[in-house]
Amino acid sequence: MFSPDIPRAALLAEAIARDFYNERLDLSARELPSGGTWSRMPEVECATHLLVAGESHRTVRLVLTFVAAMDRARDAVRLWRNGVKLFEAYPEVFEPSEASGIPLPALRERLSQYGVSQRHKEDTSAWSAIAGSLATGQNPVSCVVDEGFGDAKELLSYLPTRHEGKPRFPLLKGPKIGPMWVRMLAAPGKAGINNLDIIPVAVDTHVKRVTENLGVSATQDMAIEDAKPAIQSAWRDAVAATEISGPLGITGTCAALDPALWTFGKYGCSHCEKVGQLMPISSACDHCQLRNSTRN
Repeated sequence: MFSPDIPRAALLAEAIARDFYNERLDLSARELPSGGTWSRMPEVECATHLLVAGESHRTVRLVLTFVAAMDRARDAVRLWRNGVKLFEAYPEVFEPSEASGIPLPALRERLSQYGVSQRHKEDTSAWSAIAGSLATGQNPVSCVVDEGFGDAKELLSYLPTRHEGKPRFPLLKGPKIGPMWVRMLAAPGKAGINNLDIIPVAVDTHVKRVTENLGVSATQDMAIEDAKPAIQSAWRDAVAATEISGPLGITGTCAALDPALWTFGKYGCSHCEKVGQLMPISSACDHCQLRNSTRN
């Protein structure tokens, strides 16, 4: 697997992305079907369902935008499926010009009824504010949602802006949600987004664990926030040194590696740690430091 001409971390990134996007992760020992890992991502299932039902790519991007803002400390599978059910029952809550005019109590009832909101007052206020900002048009976020073209730098710079002292895109502007949302607009949202290579991998417990277990970073004794810069830098360098598989629009970027790395960490490293047994899911597992330490 390894070549003296390509850094070790780059080859690991290449293997993880290749197995993820080419349906080669072996998840059978997890009582999960192997393969189809990208197509089973919650936001991808959501987009596919809407497109099969005849909805436009603009509608897909609207649903991705609103539901992504709700996606924090949640069961992602349940949230995105509930988002589809909400759209089917009340499509107007996803149309900015209509949603921004819905009284907050009525909007709150619909979001909570379908399990899309969690902190109901905060989530409803954020939903309404995002709808209002999208409805005004003439801004980078409205443009990428409506027309399908944008620039990652411009989008991430605009998300935190305020109007009359209030955030234009509350919840969506977060340091983890914002970059994830930009990636979603590109895939599965089919938006053409320039400068996507600035999007880093999102660092959570799963990504931190796989990064450390594969020896890509020595951040075991650090808190996630402290380890985050080193982990993101290591994977950015790895992606720059090789070719990363991925859907059209994000191929060759950390945005493509991100969902593959998260899945590998969640169903690979985290599962092995939970059951107390090494259960490989990819050729990259051959280079797990935990595996190698058990042989010594």
